[in-house]
Amino acid sequence: MEVKRICQWCGKPFIAKKTTTNYCSHQCASQGYKHRMRERRLELRELQDLIEVKSKLDHQDYFTFAQAAQLMGVSRQYIYKLVKEDKLRASRISARMSIIRRADIELMLKTRPYERRRVKDDLDITEYYTAEQISEKYKVSQKWIWAYTRENNIPKIRIRQFNYYSKKHIDAAFAKYEVDSDLTEWYTPEEIQEKYGMTRVAIRSQVYRNNIPSKKEHGQIFYSKLHFDLSKSSEQESKAEYYTVKEAMEKFKLSRDSVYGILQFHQINREKNGRFVRFLKVEFDRVMGVRK
Repeated sequence: MEVKRICQWCGKPFIAKKTTTNYCSHQCASQGYKHRMRERRLELRELQDLIEVKSKLDHQDYFTFAQAAQLMGVSRQYIYKLVKEDKLRASRISARMSIIRRADIELMLKTRPYERRRVKDDLDITEYYTAEQISEKYKVSQKWIWAYTRENNIPKIRIRQFNYYSKKHIDAAFAKYEVDSDLTEWYTPEEIQEKYGMTRVAIRSQVYRNNIPSKKEHGQIFYSKLHFDLSKSSEQESKAEYYTVKEAMEKFKLSRDSVYGILQFHQINREKNGRFVRFLKVEFDRVMGVRK
């Protein structure tokens, strides 16, 4: 009976005399044996080194990221991930040196006990949204849902080929974006540009300064029509009560230095409105009336 085998050392085919033969010659068998012994010694040495390292670490209270990885039996990249996700606390003591306390490692392990994963059949599907339900309810794209839930670690489960997202976490995430339900009329930025002749930067500044309610639907931003019109009307009324430096120069035929000199000498209050300095007309007119 001929047994055709492949030599485990040189890889050449040969006819074996026994079914347990793995090498084609005594030389290959000898080389294979030496290789196995060498690998075994290396494994033993690595095990001894690991035991020595762990015995040294047992007496330490502070660890580098590499030492913490050795202590926990994980990779250094995983330690960086735990620190980045605020699951493990670390302290930076220099530009190139950070340390982790043993107490913080123990605290992380203590506050994050193992929890049995619930079987999918036991899950109450009413506690979860599908991506389509989130998109329809909060007017966002499914691409945005995927990116946002991944970035903010929103709990989810996968049943067959569909993802389901925790209702509690999704509703809490969108709570800060909720607007008054009584607001029914909204401007788009293009409509504001056409009506008031403002740039996009000026619109954002107006919204920020006056705390104008806004909402976002399917990537499109909207601003409350009521609040924006009120802010513009109050701005016009306010302008009627104030001079800018340029307006005072033109009305009274003064230089810029003269205007600032009058404001400083008579201690007239000034305020910054955007990039313009303005002051009350009644106070400046009173001073100019005395001077006439």
